[in-house]
Amino acid sequence: SPYTLSLHDALPILPRTVANDPLSKSNFKVNIPGLPEEIGFSKVSGLKREISVSEYKESGYKSKHKLIGEEKVDDVTCERGVFADPTLYELYKKTLTDPNCRKTITISQLDNFGEVKRTWTLAEAFIRSWEGSDYEAGSDDPAIEKIVIAFEYFID
Repeated sequence: SPYTLSLHDALPILPRTVANDPLSKSNFKVNIPGLPEEIGFSKVSGLKREISVSEYKESGYKSKHKLIGEEKVDDVTCERGVFADPTLYELYKKTLTDPNCRKTITISQLDNFGEVKRTWTLAEAFIRSWEGSDYEAGSDDPAIEKIVIAFEYFID
């Protein structure tokens, strides 16, 4: 009987390294000037860049022209467990009183060994909102507080 060798059979079996694994979404660090480095967050959301599009209709064409506009960025939300230390709340209040409240904030994605692999740098950033936890008498869940960071652009 004829034996057929597939391409898969012809490739050598090599061990895969962690360098070829996707990064975990659970390994990240947020650096906000004015907060101690040991303050961590349990969740970050809203990292988004988008180019606006203007539509232009011209007679004689069946479709609209789409013109490339300016880049827009979304606000970033950071969540963490509530601690007795009100540092996050105090940082928000500083936005209301400090004319120099705008900072450069970095969000870094780490590999499983704690090495920085990707970084997003938010320019002209400030804390635009703070939200305290909801409370529920029968719950064992930790209390969570949130901040929303507004910023003008990413530094590439």
